[in-house]
Amino acid sequence: MILTGERGYAVLIIAASFTLMIMPFYITFNELLTEIIKSIGLWWFIEAYIAPLVAHLAASMLSLFGFNVTLSGPLIYLNAPSGAVALYIAWNCIGWQSLVIFSAISYLVLKESHLSRVEKFTMLFLGFQGTILVNILRIALVALIAIYFGKGPAIIFHDYFGSFLTFGWLTLFWFISTRTGGENVAGT
Repeated sequence: MILTGERGYAVLIIAASFTLMIMPFYITFNELLTEIIKSIGLWWFIEAYIAPLVAHLAASMLSLFGFNVTLSGPLIYLNAPSGAVALYIAWNCIGWQSLVIFSAISYLVLKESHLSRVEKFTMLFLGFQGTILVNILRIALVALIAIYFGKGPAIIFHDYFGSFLTFGWLTLFWFISTRTGGENVAGT
């Protein structure tokens, strides 16, 4: 018989293995979404209107943590004792791909669900808001890593670990959401 502690480690190892297996597909799908948005010309709208808003939200989060932040459109200037850092929030770095993926998963999970419309709306609302918050947190973390550890580690976090953070959120949200609804969610 597996003890609770050992079972917990086994679940973590299995989850980590599954995540590492799925990540190449997740990242490739993000790149496909990027190419689609570029090909239809929607990137300029995201760059002009949404990126500055996300930059403002990330700057506000950093301000809440006591950092001196200046904002200019999609540029965040962060003043810290170790020096100033400028962060450009590009259209492709705001996390819109995770919202598309969240929407697709939502459709697949909820289309056969026996939940009421109010319950579905609540689940979608919480998941959407959580996904936005995780993206803002991810951007703030890139800024903090740039301040405390330098540009190189910030780029590595942005390019690799940011996807893990987002994928982890989506996995955790849907795991919890489909478990709290019991037999009502996704026809289980």
